[in-house]
Amino acid sequence: SAAPTAGPGAAPRPPVAPPSAAPTAGPGARPPGAPAGAAPTPGPGAVPTAGPGARPAPPVVAAPAAPTASGPTPGSDELPALRQLAATMKGQNHFQRLGLTEQTEGSAVKIAYFRLAKLYHPDTLPQGAPPELEKLKAEVFAYIGDAYRALSDDKSRAAYIEELKSGGGDGVNIQGILQAEELFQKSCILVKARKYPEAVKMLNEAIALNAEEPEFFAWRGYARFLASPDKKAAQPEAFREIQAAIKRNERCAPAHYFLGVIAKICGDATGALKHFKRTVELQPDHIDAMREVRMAAQKK
Repeated sequence: SAAPTAGPGAAPRPPVAPPSAAPTAGPGARPPGAPAGAAPTPGPGAVPTAGPGARPAPPVVAAPAAPTASGPTPGSDELPALRQLAATMKGQNHFQRLGLTEQTEGSAVKIAYFRLAKLYHPDTLPQGAPPELEKLKAEVFAYIGDAYRALSDDKSRAAYIEELKSGGGDGVNIQGILQAEELFQKSCILVKARKYPEAVKMLNEAIALNAEEPEFFAWRGYARFLASPDKKAAQPEAFREIQAAIKRNERCAPAHYFLGVIAKICGDATGALKHFKRTVELQPDHIDAMREVRMAAQKK
């Protein structure tokens, strides 16, 4: 049923245009009288490329930065349970918060704390998590951290049990703990920026809100030492404050590192190395302490 190519019913053959000739009709035609090689002008139905009726440029589609409506926000499924947990913990005592009884031994306190810390530590937040999730995790983590500090040491645990028996032991100021933590984080940044007097002031505020955190005292002792123009005179007081923090928490790596720096500045290379080595034992990824140990080894 193909159309004949010749004869009475044949379809007329289109005229053959010479090579590179511009079309004589249609949208890309050259107007009569235009020189050969001129750009074809748009025909009557062409869409203008500029001016009032121009077609807008296609929108640039960027890769989605945040989850779209098709998928839930990361971590949002945890919110209902966390809201409930934070509300429950608010009314519990330290033993209840860790899921323990008053007959519990110190080792069980540690196990319970680490089990919960793995779940609620602020570092467990997924990327792009909602601010409410961050706030709730911080609140729950503060509750369990506070419970751990009160119960991990035999002496303080016995004192807390006595407090419970006499009807005390509740009413932990969670807002104060969170506020103190925030001030502490800011003070660490100030120390690193060498703004020592400002850091000391902020650490004083953090300690006033939560005096149960040995690390706050270690940083304050270190910042006071660095703020002092006479390092030799400031050394004994700084050592005393940092040593007191270590007595309360022997595994506080920054405190050992600070003792190392102070010893080094005061010319005690042997003492400094001992403190730096202890820091690395406690925190194997402590870059500054590792560098100090390596440099000391090269000098030998």
